Amino acid sequence: MNGKTLDRPWLLIAEREITTKLRDKTFVGSTLVMLLIVMVATILPALIIGKGGADKIAVVDDAATKVVQQASTTKGGKGYETVRAADRPAAEKLVTDGDVKAALLPGTDGYVVLGKDQVDSGIESGLREAAATVGTQANAAKAGLTPAELHAGTKVELQLLKPGPLPDLVSHFVKIGLALVFYMTALGFGMMIAQSVVQEKESRVVEILAASVPIRSLLWGKVLGNTVLALTQIVVIAGAALIGLLVTDQAAVLEVVAPVAGWFVVFFVLGFVALAGLWAVAGSLATRQEDLGSTTLPGQMILMIPFFFSVFAGGSATKIASFVPIASSMSMPGRMLTEDVPVWEPLLAILIVLLATVLIIRLGARLYERTLLQTGRRLGYREAIALKAS
Repeated sequence: MNGKTLDRPWLLIAEREITTKLRDKTFVGSTLVMLLIVMVATILPALIIGKGGADKIAVVDDAATKVVQQASTTKGGKGYETVRAADRPAAEKLVTDGDVKAALLPGTDGYVVLGKDQVDSGIESGLREAAATVGTQANAAKAGLTPAELHAGTKVELQLLKPGPLPDLVSHFVKIGLALVFYMTALGFGMMIAQSVVQEKESRVVEILAASVPIRSLLWGKVLGNTVLALTQIVVIAGAALIGLLVTDQAAVLEVVAPVAGWFVVFFVLGFVALAGLWAVAGSLATRQEDLGSTTLPGQMILMIPFFFSVFAGGSATKIASFVPIASSMSMPGRMLTEDVPVWEPLLAILIVLLATVLIIRLGARLYERTLLQTGRRLGYREAIALKAS
């Protein structure tokens, strides 16, 4: 050991946790799987949309063809593809057979959009607007006016008092994604912490470590090492998501999520540290791997209940949850994406979770000291609290 590790034994334990996990094929494999899932989730939808091709619209004359072409310019992206039919019955057959999405046919005072059992609202509105534009231009030419002169003074601009930076659906999915990242990461690393403690107890390695390193240093080292690993994993996954967004031209989503991501990191670290201490205690209460099902159950519930609450609860309930320790790590970042949250609210929530983290980690350290070297049978939380310090 060098002077650094002798003076700070918890740092030696943290280094041991990090190097052990990095050599663990299961940990590396699960990280790669998560990276793959994130990349697929961000890139695949855009690829699927891109492979869909242009929607086909049947027409029977040049006038309708011009309208479809106009609709393509306003729609952007793939636009529409015209399919020329000889007459209305032929166009109807194309629609019935599913060869085209709809047909644009002459009507008594304009056009008829013909569909089988329904017409996509985007297609209908696009063709309706295009028909109005083409008709206006033709009427303007007959009246000796340019289209610009005919539309003078009719421009309408949209202004929002509280603009939503992302569509509601996108914001909702990002909100769920942030909560899910915290839930999955805290649960996954938490179980690894508990399993690591039990393995050390089963192999008697913990007795060797406790003889040379203070027990609290063992706890601090495990918490620090796994926090660094968890945060690094999130950064790597965020990098994969960034690449996916940039490749699929979704930078606008990134511009909105990036500021909230900074707050999320703060909430994540504080919440994870508090839970890490409890996961270590769950491991110290057990004497074998089979005991973890019961000793880790409280930690699983502490994560599961706030997760479902933050995702499915209503506005008022979510606001309350965003100030509750652990739950705030999943609720507050989501609120900041979907609501206009004043800055004092996340600052207050951080202060609350910081105080709770200090209390939880102190309690966890006390229980960890009392139960780590207890062997022979599984201990309960009440029994661990009643134990006197050795």
